[in-house]
Amino acid sequence: MGELLSSLIQVVSSYVTRLLDRRTVAKDAKVGAHLLDVVLTLQELCLNGDRLLSLADTMIATTEPRADDQTEFAALLRRQSALINQLRSGLDASRALLATVDVDFAFAMAPFLDAKSGLLTRWQQQAALSRFSTTTLFFLPAEALTRAVAATPAGSSVTAIDRNRTDFVLVVADEVRSARRREVADIRAVADDERGTLRGEVVQARAGLDSARGLCARLLGATQEAIGPDATAQLRRTLADRAQQR
Repeated sequence: MGELLSSLIQVVSSYVTRLLDRRTVAKDAKVGAHLLDVVLTLQELCLNGDRLLSLADTMIATTEPRADDQTEFAALLRRQSALINQLRSGLDASRALLATVDVDFAFAMAPFLDAKSGLLTRWQQQAALSRFSTTTLFFLPAEALTRAVAATPAGSSVTAIDRNRTDFVLVVADEVRSARRREVADIRAVADDERGTLRGEVVQARAGLDSARGLCARLLGATQEAIGPDATAQLRRTLADRAQQR
């Protein structure tokens, strides 16, 4: 899901960067906490995704994947889904804040975060349905994501997608069906003539994820610079304590 994370982080980054440019973040600890929480969750999604791709590459390359690799892969998928829920909560908490940059922030995020039919929700559903399929591993290519986002209802209201989501839902469903028609159902049992192609797809997915990680790292650095090292350290401790309580 490297392309999906990359697309999502590009949208979030555009709003957060503009908010950082207003230089109000350093003066408001609550603002800093919201932003750092979101950025750290995005970073963990990228790191988790990178490990998933590494394990997938190992399993694709062998005829008898190790049981430990399969167990870790399944656990990382569950963690990825939990992080998506955490990200959704963090962005919901920051919605009013980021709306000060652009009132259509929630509208821009809806194709990704909509709880009923958004792209991240569809990935969670796919992962629950088929943990080891290539559709779960790669999800949708960049051009499919572009078509899905373009199908979001046009309008200036943040509730536009709630009023008319039919086109969006149909496009996403069609793109997922198309991906599943091409999928390898289980990367633990890949035919010899498919290994090279799939390993090439892993390389391509990693490139998308590397782009997302780079953007996320720059965003994290900018956020930390805005709130200062002392506040960053304190907020990291607070967020770590909160994560342990979840």
